[in-house]
Amino acid sequence: MTNRLLTIALILSALAPFTAVAQGPSGPVVPPPTAEELVRKMDEVLTFKTRIAVATMTVTRDGKSDARTLRMQSRGWDDSYSEFLAPARDKGIKYLKVDKNLYMFLPGTEKVVKVSGHLLRQSLMDSDFSYEDMLESRALLQDYDAKLLGSETVDGSDCWVLDLTAKQPGQTYARRKTFIAKATFIPLRVERYAASGLLLKVMSQSEIKTSGAKLYAARMRMEDKSRAGSVTELLITDPQFDIEVPAETFSRRRLMKGD
Repeated sequence: MTNRLLTIALILSALAPFTAVAQGPSGPVVPPPTAEELVRKMDEVLTFKTRIAVATMTVTRDGKSDARTLRMQSRGWDDSYSEFLAPARDKGIKYLKVDKNLYMFLPGTEKVVKVSGHLLRQSLMDSDFSYEDMLESRALLQDYDAKLLGSETVDGSDCWVLDLTAKQPGQTYARRKTFIAKATFIPLRVERYAASGLLLKVMSQSEIKTSGAKLYAARMRMEDKSRAGSVTELLITDPQFDIEVPAETFSRRRLMKGD
């Protein structure tokens, strides 16, 4: 071997530990995904073309529970139509979300009202969800910068921990700390913060199930930290995904005439 080739061989040999794939006790160590990759994968799992489901919304405050039943029809994350079925006092109350617009129909007045401005911060049916929560979209990377903080365990599940910081002021939540299950890419816990750093709400999801080929969380829990002793649970029953839903479903006319 010439002196020149010998020198090259020695250099490559010295660099090998830095260029080769890292090895662990059981084989190659796969590097963690980037924060952006995790957000996209989470969105992919949570996104659907359409969904029809019946849900029970239970608000528990100071040890007392109040349950409501509603039927939900959704088209992606932009359009949804919800109608309360029980109890009798709430029957016929309906909500329509179309893109960033939210409308409400109250059977007592037989009028459609647009929910906007300061009303968006109010509670939805006295729950821990606000109207602004209803209007959230899944385009997180458009509104937030994502950073991977590491791993933690949530309810026995190994999770990636993401820190999402709003790119511009004006977002409902300036920061979100999100715990994404490594096995399913479903967010099991989301802590929502104000710009001051104050923890505003904590959302958690559990009872991961499948409907056809679709993975979903059957139970969602929301805590509004400004409402002491209050928690709201949403239990979804027998959802159907990616089936045909008439376009007329997501119209103000539907709010007036019903089914």
